Amino acid sequence: MAELNFQTKAKNLYNLQSKLTKAKVLPLVLTSLKELEQNKEVIFNKISHLNTEKVIIRSSSSSEDSMVNSNAGAFLSLANVLTNDKIKLLQALEKVGNSMPSKDDEILIQPMLENIELCGVGFSVDKDNFSPYFCLQYDESGSSNSITDGSVKNAKTYYHYRQSLEFKDEKVKQIIELIKELENLYDCCFLDVEFAFARLEHKSELICLQVRPLVMHNKNNLFNALPKEALERFAKRFISLQELRPRVLGDKALFGVMPDWNPAEIIGLKPKRLAFSLYKEIITDNIWAYQRDNYGYRDLRSHPLIHSFLGIPFVDVRLSFNSFIPKNLDEKIAKKLANFYLNKLNQNHELHDKIEFSIVYSCYDFYTPSKLKELLEHGFNENEIKRLEFSLLELTNKIINPSSGLYLKDIKKASKLRQRYENIIKSDFSLIDKIYWLLEECKRYGTLPFAGVARAGFVAMQLLNSLVEINFFTKEEKNSFLNSLNTVSKVLSQKTFELNENNKEEFLNEFGHLRAGTYNILSPRYDENFDLYFNINEKKLENKSHFNDEIFKISKQKQEQLNILLKEHGLEVDFEEFFDFLKQAIEGREWVKFEFTRLLSKALFYIEELGRYYKIEKEDLAHLDIKSILNLYSSLYSINPKEQFLEEISRHKKEYELTQAIKLPSLLSSSDQIFSFYVHRIIPNFITQKSIIANTARESDQDLEGKIVLIYAADPGYDYLFAKKIAGFITCYGGANSHMAIRASELGLPAVIGVGEENFKTYLKASRINIECESEQIFCL
Repeated sequence: MAELNFQTKAKNLYNLQSKLTKAKVLPLVLTSLKELEQNKEVIFNKISHLNTEKVIIRSSSSSEDSMVNSNAGAFLSLANVLTNDKIKLLQALEKVGNSMPSKDDEILIQPMLENIELCGVGFSVDKDNFSPYFCLQYDESGSSNSITDGSVKNAKTYYHYRQSLEFKDEKVKQIIELIKELENLYDCCFLDVEFAFARLEHKSELICLQVRPLVMHNKNNLFNALPKEALERFAKRFISLQELRPRVLGDKALFGVMPDWNPAEIIGLKPKRLAFSLYKEIITDNIWAYQRDNYGYRDLRSHPLIHSFLGIPFVDVRLSFNSFIPKNLDEKIAKKLANFYLNKLNQNHELHDKIEFSIVYSCYDFYTPSKLKELLEHGFNENEIKRLEFSLLELTNKIINPSSGLYLKDIKKASKLRQRYENIIKSDFSLIDKIYWLLEECKRYGTLPFAGVARAGFVAMQLLNSLVEINFFTKEEKNSFLNSLNTVSKVLSQKTFELNENNKEEFLNEFGHLRAGTYNILSPRYDENFDLYFNINEKKLENKSHFNDEIFKISKQKQEQLNILLKEHGLEVDFEEFFDFLKQAIEGREWVKFEFTRLLSKALFYIEELGRYYKIEKEDLAHLDIKSILNLYSSLYSINPKEQFLEEISRHKKEYELTQAIKLPSLLSSSDQIFSFYVHRIIPNFITQKSIIANTARESDQDLEGKIVLIYAADPGYDYLFAKKIAGFITCYGGANSHMAIRASELGLPAVIGVGEENFKTYLKASRINIECESEQIFCL
């Protein structure tokens, strides 16, 4: 039985003063505009008894903090108001009072908190789906409102599974004990609590600044979807994966969602079973390792690159590191190198999404001899470094060879894809046979060569970037070369710009197979929902010259200098062959991907058709494992396939609830993190489970209706946007606990909070964006 009932913000704090044992509530005065009009001197007298020079004056409206709508940040709060200036004090009280709907609404006055050690917000569950985690976000800068107004740039975010009783940080433990006590007092497990640690009378004290119920209206409730036994099994499996596997070097296993083949970007952090199983089937189970071996790296065949940890795709980073080591490198040096990579990442978690740029040496470039010097500080001697350098050089020469480079054979192999595609779709095969052969040919002539050409493309970019690093090229010269290339994305941009009713059919014949989510059956193809992606009548304001091919020129003198440089570094190509390689590898990478997605997209189309035959909805097919369909090609069972599919779909849907409920760090380095962890870098916070595609707008634009609005901070000052009928919004800064995040969650408005500066710059350039909140992905269309 609850000891307390939720009332207004002020009354909640007033009632807690005599009940709360795990934290303090600051002294307070309650008033209203009506009371001020009747006798302001009585109010001034009460404020004087707070014995403080400065106060904070906050709204406490009856329309705030309800079970249906919190109106977080909707009304005014004023900080640092001096109590000895009655005129300014009265003005501040009236301003706050007038910001609320009624003269009877309460005005809350408390001493202004100083000497703040940390200040933040804690949820007793995930606010969007009520998964069972304590979610804390706090700032240690001394600010009292940086979390709630979204201005903080270095917030600490912490997640703790509710049934875990182990704590490493005493202050975190105290905060969670406070939340638990509040849950008992209100008999409610869905709370939003604002807190602070501050020095009061030379002692650090935890202070409860606010408590309110989380809005639960029209939301999924995954509170019971994540049993402790599942996490305990996961922890045991994680520990077992620390053991060495055949042909794998390194003393520690790490797992990340962004390294190497980057599942977080390609299929999302929480993909449904069909998308995940397709990605594994055509690339990350076997193809990836087969092609690394072909290109001169260690043989890791039979090792799947990605593990499904309760439905979340994690790359085996130790395996990935091994796959970037040249196969002819001495085993002792190779082991030393693998451990160096692992230790560097373990000490710099923020590098997990840029391991090929900041950690591994996967090829030779013009800056390699300088970069390798860092190894001298990590136990490597000059001889070992020289052997690594020669090993990388030999591997790189094999890749870039103008006559025998494997990437050339791979591009040629991929050129057969169109004919293979046509043969299958024009055949009399059954749907199951067409799906099977589309994916088989996709692997053989698509993703296998793509894995090779993508490697060559990466080597090309490394070589090009290194010319800038050694000051041979300027950044402008590098960009001039890249702009001279004729990539698929460049052609697509140009064709999109020129789209009209007359060339629409031709456009769709070439590009109609594309879809925003390449592996997602729920993401429509261009030719299935043209109007969703394109607006022929839209005025084209872009500068068309942007699409014109630049002519890249390099002086005779520089050509000669580059020939000397190539020879000095032992790279066995001349100036012309070098640039031919760069051009073919970078253009080829995009082209092969474009071609193989045609087969993959058609396979998804046929899977949808198979679903119609069995009367299974597309939304349900998304939960089917691709192997269940492929197995039907060579296996006939007595049970009707429809029954098999429906049973599996039902089971996978239940498992997907668990996937949606679980929270994990982007880089898993310890089994402890399965139960509690800090977020080591800014990770965007996706609000709701919805998906939208819409044109973009800035908050200063006049026409916002139906658009995704790009905002720098998750500030409550942007509350007016909710009345503009916007489709959703993306913020540069802000966290999961900001006012804008809370409001978007309550309104069921898809949003992404805190994407970071670099990503935000990219989205500002996009005219149309697809937000997939469920899989946590953003696509620029």
